[in-house]
Amino acid sequence: MESTLETTQLDIPLRQSLNAQAASLPSPERSFGFAQAGEKAKARDIITAIRTLGRIEHEQRPPTPDERQTLARFGGFGPVALSIFPDPVRGSYRDQTWQALGEELRALLSPEEYDSAKRTTFNAFYTSPLVIASMHEALTRLGVPKDATVLEPGCGTGNFIGMAPEGMRFIGVELDGVSGRIARLLHPAADIRIENFHDTPLPEGRIDAVIGNVPFADVKLEHGGQRLPLHDFFIAKSADALKPGGVLALVTSHFTLDKQNAAIREYLTGRADFLGAIRLPSDAFKREGTRVVTDIVFLRKRAPGEPAKHADPAWTETAPLFIEGAEIPINRYFLNHPGMVLGAWSRKDRLYGAGYSVIGNGDLAGQLRAAIGQLPAYAEASSFAKASADTSAATPECAPSPNAVKHFFSTK
Repeated sequence: MESTLETTQLDIPLRQSLNAQAASLPSPERSFGFAQAGEKAKARDIITAIRTLGRIEHEQRPPTPDERQTLARFGGFGPVALSIFPDPVRGSYRDQTWQALGEELRALLSPEEYDSAKRTTFNAFYTSPLVIASMHEALTRLGVPKDATVLEPGCGTGNFIGMAPEGMRFIGVELDGVSGRIARLLHPAADIRIENFHDTPLPEGRIDAVIGNVPFADVKLEHGGQRLPLHDFFIAKSADALKPGGVLALVTSHFTLDKQNAAIREYLTGRADFLGAIRLPSDAFKREGTRVVTDIVFLRKRAPGEPAKHADPAWTETAPLFIEGAEIPINRYFLNHPGMVLGAWSRKDRLYGAGYSVIGNGDLAGQLRAAIGQLPAYAEASSFAKASADTSAATPECAPSPNAVKHFFSTK
């Protein structure tokens, strides 16, 4: 085994072989679940997946069924970032076991790949299978056809792709080289672009739907004349790529809806209808390694000149809510629609001791089904404006990235 992973371009015959094999196999996400729960178990899953990835690429072949299961258990570096990488100040690991795991990881990766993994660690948290399945259910309710062209920004290893209805065509964009290469092996029919989402070319008005979990980081990017936080940038660029009638369903930080600066909400409301949002319990992604307040936001792109039909026009506003004696700004939509908050407001179990938390208080699967049932229902024919044949073009015709096949690693 080489000490670093090879990044050899997958040739056309191999891609055809991958496509044929993938079509005959069950989704690894459906059959075997995601990464294990314990932190060290997650780290071992990551290392095993990277070894498997290197072997498959070195041998230039499709993964076996067992290898697909191994690759699918790669859960991203976020949940183990504080342990598998040395402390940036002290330069040491938490203990000897973590040092052994960290050194094994470093030996498997080239210096560039290792740096890429570290750069994406603190926003590389994956989404629970329950939430992914619920979001796909919501897309169906909102009229997205099963043969839709769908964008997943920040796709990781492609968990949303793996749990999608058969027939959907995906464009997945992922910055981390290891995650993106695993996505290519697991989902060879998808257009997986390993590059910065800021730079990837997307055709305005050509995407049927957007689904995913956008990254969160202390970074601001220019879009539409504004400097937007990373998560808001992902939402704005994704919404702009939707065709009229296209639907967006993205997990984002609660700050998108709760912050008092309404610039991102006003930008979106000028282009799309707000269909609703679901505020998840803080522990919805506990198994995936994080405890934060997140929302699933649903938007529908309007056609030029089409009047706005927001589920609640007050969604651009916030109002104070007293939570255990503290005054917290909360989006008016949730104050007006408390059933879309899947838990109880609390000041306990807060990340970094700031803000608030949402404590789960029941069967999350049932609560998600009930919340999705509150979203507006659209028939496929009425929700999608298919003005011409080219608006439902196949994925390869949707402005493919010049780096879509040959580019394995982003240096940005």
